[in-house]
This record gives sequence, structure tokens and C-alpha cells, in this order.
Amino acid sequence: FSQSYGEKAFELCKQIFLEDTISEEEMQDKLMMASWHGGMSIAYSQVGVAHAMSYGLAFVLGTKHGIGNCIVFDHLEEFYPDGVKLFKEMKERHGIQLPQGICSNLSNDEMNTMIDVALGLAPLWENALGKNWQKTITKDKLKSLYSKM
Repeated sequence: FSQSYGEKAFELCKQIFLEDTISEEEMQDKLMMASWHGGMSIAYSQVGVAHAMSYGLAFVLGTKHGIGNCIVFDHLEEFYPDGVKLFKEMKERHGIQLPQGICSNLSNDEMNTMIDVALGLAPLWENALGKNWQKTITKDKLKSLYSKM
């Protein structure tokens, strides 16, 4: 179930954010359905890399969940090359500017807390990267990614 719901949400988002052929009202209807399908996808699975890292942003910086996921996802080409490319295209098309440099003035303790929060979400990492996720996601890897945000 999860994959089919996610695919439907993805297709609706492409229509909403990349096509010029739908009315404002139809766009809002499709956005509502994309949100519903995305939520149903998550209900039958776990979320992945962006969510795990966004919890670190929320815990240390108070970043809201939705914007945190966007900030993180913008830097995840290594994990989602096609998705990030499409996301950047959507941002550019709609003139969306995400906050930049939000991790640039963190103390070592704050950075380490963010990393520890993210690493503590093992089910999310396993869902996204498999049982051996810890070979890919290390403290250094997370520090490198957070430092770009």
C-alpha cells in the first residue's frame, strides 16, 4: 500500500508544481489529495533520511517540521538524486527560497546533539537505507550534511 500511495502523491505534486494546465481550484484539490496520499503512505511505512535529520533541526533550532524536511531534502542528492533535482526545479519555478546557513553558528555541543537526535531514529534510517544503514550514516556524515544547511 505504502508505495502506491507515495507514487500517487508524487504524481499529483508534479502536476501541481510543474504544469501550467490546471486551474487554481483544481490545484488546491490536487494538493489536498496529494497530502492525503502522502499521509497514507507514511501510515503504512516509516519515513526516511529527511525526516530523521529534520528532527535534529527541530530539537536544537526549533525548526518547524515541514520547513525542516525541505531544508534537509534540498541537500540529499546522494540519496534521492532524481527527487532532489525535481524538488529544486519546483522551488525555482515558484520562486521558493529556503533558509540557508541555519547550522553555521552552532556550537560543537549543539551540532552533536542534532546528530545524536538523528542517529537515535534507527527505524527511519533502516527504512530508508536498510539494515546496514550505520555503514552509510555516521556522525561525520551527518555533520557534513548539517554543515551545508
